Amino acid sequence: MRFEFFVAARYLRGKRKNRFVSLITVISVAGVSVGVIALIVVMSVMTGFDIALRETIIGNRAHLTVLSPGGRPMLDPERVMADVEALSDRVVATAPIIQSEALLKRGERTNGAFLVGVDPARETDVTDLATNLSSEGGRSFGHGDLPGYKEIVLGYRLAQSLGVGVGSEIEVITARPTVRTFGMSGAGRIWLRVSGLSQARMSDFDNLYAFVDLETAQMLTGKEGVDGIHVKLTDPMLAEQVARKIEHELPYFAVTWYESQEAFFGALEQEKAAMFIILVFIIVVAAFNITSTLIMIVMEKRRDIGILRTLGVGSASILLLFMLEGLMIGISGTLIGLVLGVILAYNITPVAEFIAGLMGVNLFDSNIYYFDGIPVAVVWSDIGWVTIAAVVLTFLSTLYPAWSAARLNPVDALRYE
Repeated sequence: MRFEFFVAARYLRGKRKNRFVSLITVISVAGVSVGVIALIVVMSVMTGFDIALRETIIGNRAHLTVLSPGGRPMLDPERVMADVEALSDRVVATAPIIQSEALLKRGERTNGAFLVGVDPARETDVTDLATNLSSEGGRSFGHGDLPGYKEIVLGYRLAQSLGVGVGSEIEVITARPTVRTFGMSGAGRIWLRVSGLSQARMSDFDNLYAFVDLETAQMLTGKEGVDGIHVKLTDPMLAEQVARKIEHELPYFAVTWYESQEAFFGALEQEKAAMFIILVFIIVVAAFNITSTLIMIVMEKRRDIGILRTLGVGSASILLLFMLEGLMIGISGTLIGLVLGVILAYNITPVAEFIAGLMGVNLFDSNIYYFDGIPVAVVWSDIGWVTIAAVVLTFLSTLYPAWSAARLNPVDALRYE
């Protein structure tokens, strides 16, 4: 092995009088490096988006939602919450909810909304509703307060589409008639004051969701009791385990935060896999470059190969020699790409801002993506797959040139020298 490695390293440097092969070798190394850099940066950014969106979804949705079979209301929510909290020490907090669809109207503007009735004191322990009403990113949106009686909190994009702000009054129309109370009249129509705006950093919540307190929700829907129970766990990744335990030991069923967004997360995983496959073709092109480089080296070294064979070097050693030569190119490019790729991934935001400045465009609008910078997560398992893909493709690219060199007849190699 030491002999083959030594000769392979000498061949890569090329002759002083002909540096063309050495230049092609450098280009081959650069090709592998570029492919590895592209893979690492794209995979890291996509993983970063996945994690950031997952955290946002977990914050805005309860880890579990406990519901009655058949959609029946829970007439005694206090007892249900006590049963759920006593079932597992993984349960941190619970809160009752009422869910309904509504039509919101302000003047000539009308929007459909998903209306959620909450207990403000308890809901703040389960989701990020209270946090979403606070100032964000150092900018004050005048979000206001959690909803009280005859008050409503709107997703800020929903409020924009209605042209309302904190303190405005909007008409809320529900499919079921309201219970007549003092000062209220009209079946299914009441006026509520906007007490706050929520910026959940999720389009579904910001465009569609509105929140009222439980008493207002019961008045709007005419329901007794509540529709379900929001549950917060010590670890959201345990949601599936706790949900199955609830279904096994209590007469209810549970929906996890993941199940409510399963299609979305599935699409992210498929997109990540598709991008990996597409970008691997960059390394495939670099592998073809390595093949052509080795073929040129074999043609240049025909005389040397013939001399080595006449000196007793076997075809297996010649095969190994050129395989090592190709692997040197591939592994060198892979290592350089790994280092530069990780560095670029961690500094992708200033690089993107620099490119945006040169082009005069905004490549990353935080008002659209809700992030202050491009989220990045360098996952070492992804690095491992990139490394394996690069090395395997490099190895495959060496097989034909090495086999051609090994089967070269020493007599033919030396006949015209």
